[in-house]
Amino acid sequence: MTSLRRWLLAPLAATAIAALSVPAHAQDVAAWRVECTGDGKVLDCRAVQQLFQRIQNQGDRLLVAVLVRRPTDPKAAAAQMTIQLPLGLNLTEAIQVKVDGGAPERQQIQTCTNIGCFVSMAINDKLLATMRSGKELKITVQDPSKKPVDLSLPLLGFGLAYDKVK
Repeated sequence: MTSLRRWLLAPLAATAIAALSVPAHAQDVAAWRVECTGDGKVLDCRAVQQLFQRIQNQGDRLLVAVLVRRPTDPKAAAAQMTIQLPLGLNLTEAIQVKVDGGAPERQQIQTCTNIGCFVSMAINDKLLATMRSGKELKITVQDPSKKPVDLSLPLLGFGLAYDKVK
């Protein structure tokens, strides 16, 4: 990475991490919803949940987004979950994903772009059933100093949204 690009991205990463560690004045979270895009021939739908932090005089900042897709191959056993996280995380440590007080699944961050870092993982039937019946999806990341940061997304409406995804 060039020094100019590093210089330009450093404030963005610092702001994203600060957003995680500073309590929000209000966090906006709604029930899961369905989003679809298409090219006129194929429709791609997914169940979506996002957690925003409202920062006074700055508006809303996306903290985490979770997208769940049904398998594209009918023979595939698992759905796919993609998690978008902010920049500035400790990339050497895996994130943890769990439902309510269940056992956490550890997943490595696969890539980061200028809009955030991404984790993609398969969701087996057991995890899918737990998400349907659970109250909270808990994601734990680490800041650059390896301090854990917990993000919680309600699972309200997940089953209904996932059932609508084709």
